[in-house]
Amino acid sequence: MDPSVILLAFILAGIVITLLVRDPGRIRTALRIAGRQARVLIIRIPLAILAATFIAHLIPTEHVSSWIGPGSGFQGILIACAVGAFIPGGPMLTFPLALVIWQLGAGQPQMVALLAAWSIFAFHRVVSYELPLLGPRFLVVRLASSFMLPALAGVIAG
Repeated sequence: MDPSVILLAFILAGIVITLLVRDPGRIRTALRIAGRQARVLIIRIPLAILAATFIAHLIPTEHVSSWIGPGSGFQGILIACAVGAFIPGGPMLTFPLALVIWQLGAGQPQMVALLAAWSIFAFHRVVSYELPLLGPRFLVVRLASSFMLPALAGVIAG
């Protein structure tokens, strides 16, 4: 069994025991909230995996391994940063897509840079939320203070 699953099971057991000791009535509320989340995720996760699989068939394998493969070096990290910044959507689509890109031959440092760029520079989030709600000054300060982080994460991962 995966060690992360075992760790999560221990954490869950600790939380349940704590709730049983402090306030047993809250377990029912927690289960109701978890059920609502499960209904949402039970639909989204299979669709996201299916979409990522379809996208995998559109991406030529030789391009992935040559552009952001293990031998692509720092240039591959920079390409992965650019790709990651323009992946639209949330984690339900991005992580299955990242798994597909990984299986197509991307390198570990490049994947770290891709996911870091997606989380820091997500273009769809910048255009739809940050710029209109927080303004250009905030956006420039945020991007200027974090522009090197995805590439640095990729270099450190290498």
